This record gives sequence, structure tokens and C-alpha cells, in this order.
Amino acid sequence: MNRGRHNRGGRLTLLLLVLLFALPPLAGWLFYANPQWLPERQKNHGVLISPPRSLSDLALRDHEDAPFDWNSLKGHWTLVYHNRGRCGSGCQQQLQRLQQIRRALGAERLHIERLLIQDRNQPGDAPDATRHAAGARLLYLDASQREQFERLFALPDGSRNPATYLIDPNGMLMMAHGEKQPAKEILQDLELLLKASRNWLKGVNDGYG
Repeated sequence: MNRGRHNRGGRLTLLLLVLLFALPPLAGWLFYANPQWLPERQKNHGVLISPPRSLSDLALRDHEDAPFDWNSLKGHWTLVYHNRGRCGSGCQQQLQRLQQIRRALGAERLHIERLLIQDRNQPGDAPDATRHAAGARLLYLDASQREQFERLFALPDGSRNPATYLIDPNGMLMMAHGEKQPAKEILQDLELLLKASRNWLKGVNDGYG
């Protein structure tokens, strides 16, 4: 009898731990999908990808040509920029913009990752991207994965316009901002999501404190 109660207690503790880490990103997504739950002055700017898309089956390679582990992004909001050709001035400007957005978040920048996904047709292509990554993690998209990538990263209207994408802390692709969208608006959306996640987590901690 005691063993049964102990097992149930252990399972309950595990469930609470899972909820504790899962609720903050979920809360951010819920508030973003339902802005009417937020004060009137709060407004999202990006395009919501609903339902969010798992990227776990998309096989990318890192700068050492090793398979990329999507789990390495767990717990972070991740800004993603996809570059099709050489990382010229336009690509560099986008990467600088992501770097500035991250810096503008102050201490919260520790919860933000940046990815540059670079097309390549053959191993060793696009070496210039390494020089211009501006602190972003550099990943390579091989031709064999391009069709899947295009499907996963297509915008809700079916277009494939250049965009900055956002992956939530559970590794789900959840929104996109247009290439010409002001950095201030991307920053505001990130601040909104971070605040919603933080407040939700605080409520969970207060409830079990």
C-alpha cells in the first residue's frame, strides 16, 4: 500500500515538473494566438503559424558538417533567418538586425538564440556565411532537405517570401515576420511573449509555493 502511494506521488511530482517547464512557452503561444486576452494596448505584429510546426524531422548540418540536434534549442526562443545564396549585404543586414534585437532585450537576451540557415548544393558550399553569421548559429540546408524545408517554412498563405521566423522553447515553429518588418515590431512581439511566459511561470510558482 505504501509503495503504491509512493509511486503515485512520484508520478505526480514528475507531472508537475513537466508542466512547470512546458507552460511558459505554451502560455506565450496562447497569448500570441489570442491577443484579446491581453490589455488593449498590446498588439502582435507577426504572422502566427497555427498550429505550430515541429522541426525535429528536418535534417540540417552544422558548420562542422555534423547533424544538428534541435533539442539544443530547448528552453530558448529562437530567431531564424534563411539565406538562399551567398551571404551578401542583404543577408548581413538581416543578421545584424537580429543581433540588435537580441541586444535590445537586455538580460532577457539570454533566453534568445539566433540561427542562420544557409542553402548549399554540395558539402563545402557557402563558406562566406561563416564569416558573416554575426554570432548566430550557422546551419546548412542540403538540397535533399529543401522540399521539406519549403513545406515547413511556408507562410500561412502558402507564400515563401523572405521572413524572420520564430521557434518557441519547445522547438515548434510558431510565427514569421516579413523581411521588411521593422525590427521594433519584432522586438515588441518577443517582449510580449517573454512577459507572458514569465508571468505564467510566476503564477505556477506562486500556486505551489
